[in-house]
Amino acid sequence: MRGLRVALVLFAAIGWWPLTTSPAFAQAPPTGPLVLHIPTSARTAALGNAWVAGRDLDVIFHNPAQIIGTRSTIDLSVARLGPASTMLSAGSIYAAGKWSLTLGWGAQMVGVNADAARYPFSPDVTLASGSRSGTSALLTAGAAMVFKKFRVGAAVKYVSDMASTAPAVLLPVRVNQHLLLADVGVARNLFGGAAAIAFQNLGRDSRDAGVLLRVPRQVALGWSTTKVAGPLDLAVFTQVTARRDWMAPAAGIEAGYSWIEGYTVTLRAGVRRPETHAEKPVALGAALTADRLTVEYALRLFDGGRSASGVTLRWR
Repeated sequence: MRGLRVALVLFAAIGWWPLTTSPAFAQAPPTGPLVLHIPTSARTAALGNAWVAGRDLDVIFHNPAQIIGTRSTIDLSVARLGPASTMLSAGSIYAAGKWSLTLGWGAQMVGVNADAARYPFSPDVTLASGSRSGTSALLTAGAAMVFKKFRVGAAVKYVSDMASTAPAVLLPVRVNQHLLLADVGVARNLFGGAAAIAFQNLGRDSRDAGVLLRVPRQVALGWSTTKVAGPLDLAVFTQVTARRDWMAPAAGIEAGYSWIEGYTVTLRAGVRRPETHAEKPVALGAALTADRLTVEYALRLFDGGRSASGVTLRWR
C-alpha cells in the first residue's frame, strides 16, 4: 500500500498545478496536425491523456514500447467533440513471437466543420460550428520487444490535415498537409509499477499553400501502477510532457469494482495542463465490462458550459 500512497500523492501534486496555472501561460504554441492533440479513446480522455505508461491498446498512439503484455483486443472509439465535429479511432495488437515481440496498429480520424480563422487548428476548434470543413487523420504501425528487461518499441505514423482556412488573409486557403513521423519508446517495471519514456512525433515540419505546420515534437515521461485496495482495483497514471516552449503535467486515477467474475464497473478522473484557454483541466469517465465486452465513456469540460464526450468499445 505504500506504493499506492506515493502514487496518490504524486497524482495530487501533478494534478493541482494545472488548476492553479495562470491563464496567461495556459496556451500551448500552435502545432499540428489537429489529430495529434485529440485523445484517442474514452479511457485516455478521462485520465488526462497521461498514457505514456498506459496499459491497453491505446499506447500504440503514445508509446509503442508499452504494447508488450497488452491484451489482444479490437477497439473502436467514437467521440462527439462539438456540435459539428466527430472523432473515430480503431486499432489492434498481436503477440508475434520471440523476445515478446508484439505488433500493433491504430487509426484515428477527426472531422471538423468550423469557422476557424487560423491554422494550424487548436483543439478547441472542434467546439464551434461553421462553413469551413477540415479532416485530420493518423495511421500508425509499431512493434516492440524485450531487451535486458527493458521494453523497447518504435512506430511509424502517417498524419495529415486537409482544411479550408484563412491563416493570415481574408481569402480562404485550402491546406493539404501530409507528414511521416515516428515514435520511439522505452519502458521498464520500476517501484512496483511501470516507468516509461517516449520521444514522440519525430520528423520535419511541413509547409503547404504558404502555411507552415510545426509538428509537436516532444518527450513524454511517466509512471503508472495498479494496486488492490479491499474490493477495489486502483490504478494511477502520471506523465510530464515537454516540447519547445511548453511543458505539461498530467495524471489520472481509476477505481474498479467487480461483484462477479467477468463484470466490472470503473470510475475515472484525470487532470492535466490544457493546451488552450477554452479547455478545463479536469476530465471524468466510467466503464462497464461484461464478459468480453467493455464499454467506456469520457467527458471533457470546456468554458461556457461546453463539453466533448466519447465512447469506446473494446472486444477481447
